[in-house]
Amino acid sequence: MDQINMQPLDNKSEGFAKKENGYLLISALILGLLFDFLFYGKPLGLSYPLYIIALYSFLFWNMRNNQQGQFNRKLLLGIPIIALSFTYLIYSNWIFTVLNFFIIPILLVAHTLLLTSNNRHEWFKSQFLMEIIHGIVARPLANCLKPFYVISKFAQGRANLRKLGVAGKVLAGLLIAVALLIVIVPLLASADDIFRQLVERIPNVFRGISFGEFVPRLMIVAAVTCLIFSYLWSLFNSKAKSKEAVSASDSLTNTRVFLDPITVSTMLVLIDLLYAFFIAIQFSYLFGSLKYGLPQNFTYAQYARKGFFELVVITFINLIIVLGNMNCIKLSGGRLDNAVKILNTVLVVSTFIILLSAHFRMSLYEEVYGFTYLRVLTHAFMGYLFVLFIVTLCKIWRKTVPLLKAYIVISLVAYTLLNYINVDSIIVKNNIDRYNKGNPIDILYLTRLSYDVVPKLADFANSVSDQVLAGQLEKGLTYKKQALEKEDHWQSFNISRYRAKRALAH
Repeated sequence: MDQINMQPLDNKSEGFAKKENGYLLISALILGLLFDFLFYGKPLGLSYPLYIIALYSFLFWNMRNNQQGQFNRKLLLGIPIIALSFTYLIYSNWIFTVLNFFIIPILLVAHTLLLTSNNRHEWFKSQFLMEIIHGIVARPLANCLKPFYVISKFAQGRANLRKLGVAGKVLAGLLIAVALLIVIVPLLASADDIFRQLVERIPNVFRGISFGEFVPRLMIVAAVTCLIFSYLWSLFNSKAKSKEAVSASDSLTNTRVFLDPITVSTMLVLIDLLYAFFIAIQFSYLFGSLKYGLPQNFTYAQYARKGFFELVVITFINLIIVLGNMNCIKLSGGRLDNAVKILNTVLVVSTFIILLSAHFRMSLYEEVYGFTYLRVLTHAFMGYLFVLFIVTLCKIWRKTVPLLKAYIVISLVAYTLLNYINVDSIIVKNNIDRYNKGNPIDILYLTRLSYDVVPKLADFANSVSDQVLAGQLEKGLTYKKQALEKEDHWQSFNISRYRAKRALAH
């Protein structure tokens, strides 16, 4: 990766560079203070999207005079980032809370690299992943001492204050004094109890400040400020020195060709015949099970569980086969090429039916054992694979389709949508429907889900006649009510917890 230059850019005057670096430092400091204000000692909630919006606001502000600001379609990546950040406000699903904690920063680094044109490689190339890793690890650390360099340069230019009017000099003095007082007053209060008591009597100004925790909070603000400044400074003061030429072709198509079309055709014929036989069995037993019955000594659950994961593995194998022979085959330009396309199409269509079989098996399994995270997410994953194969089918007949680009975009959109379908609510709704049809229900499992399920469980509690079940449900909801009674800061406001608290208040 490129080395970060510690000197101002050649195409800027030194004075202008100082001013821009000063703006950058002020932005980083505000973001550092905001980080402490929103996150220190508080659960994530409303604070997360507020911080992401503030981060983007300061980024665009510092890009206002920069030619790097020609973003156009690059802005689109900000949509899933902001959408994912709002899940911390809307939902309380702990699985996506943890996943998004890692995914959002990765997407944020990728987006800022693209917006500021600091990427050497195109976003759909595998090398871009290394640039993201470099952006996460190296860029925040490479110039973490740079803020002190900027401050020293500003101090060297203090003689320029003589050029300011009286009002300007007074304002500069006030700003410097306030910055010093923010540090000095708490330190003095921590050192002397009498002084601390006097300070605490000042109405509102220092109310709520715990001087015992001031030092670690100050360290957090300083660390976040330096890391953010280092990262932003590296974006605005370094450029990718040898960016790859933009190519309209997909990187997968650059794979070395070595497969003979006759060999590929022979392989595909045998595989397609095998799948045709398998699909015939699926239609006779599984898809027609309600009419003709299952094989002897098999129940729905046994039959579903026995083959589901094997079918998912087969789906992946088929995807590898199609991608491999599409990108590694020697094209002859004749009828043989069309025959390979037809055979690949048959393989993809067979995979669609196999996915449908896997979906149907999992549905049968859920009818017997109920709905869980793994089972619902498995359905979503099969839908995701189905869309990938549709794009792959387009690629078979139209070579210009940018397959890897499409895969990345589909994956990002699918993950964002998955955050918003409210998996917990789906699990509870379907399990309650099963119970109303006479099936058993695992209340202990349902009450361990996130606060998203509390309103539905509270309504369900009013209609349960089974005393044992009602007792389990009441115990689970009481536990959640006790957890919700803990006082939260407004920064941690979460719609899911708010709705749960209201549902339990009645």
